[in-house]
Amino acid sequence: MSDLKIAIILGSTRPGRRGKAAAFVGYGGAGGARSIEHLRAVSSELQLAHVRQTVMFSLMTDFENFSVFAPAAHHDALAVTLFTQLESWASALKAIRH
Repeated sequence: MSDLKIAIILGSTRPGRRGKAAAFVGYGGAGGARSIEHLRAVSSELQLAHVRQTVMFSLMTDFENFSVFAPAAHHDALAVTLFTQLESWASALKAIRH
């Protein structure tokens, strides 16, 4: 079995799932792309509003000796976009949560 890791970042930490924004960060041989796409479908069923931007780290290029995290600089801009989108959606969905 693969040793893929996925992070789901929620835009709100209050209990309940309704009206929450989510973003995905993954790593693995292909950056966790397939796992993230599967989680997008599951998240939709859970009524999580997931953002378009993802950040995917490759075990081949973003880890030294496949164990020490050393992300490439191009991920910085992707992470900024991810968090900007997540913050925007979390703020927009605030009315639904109340």
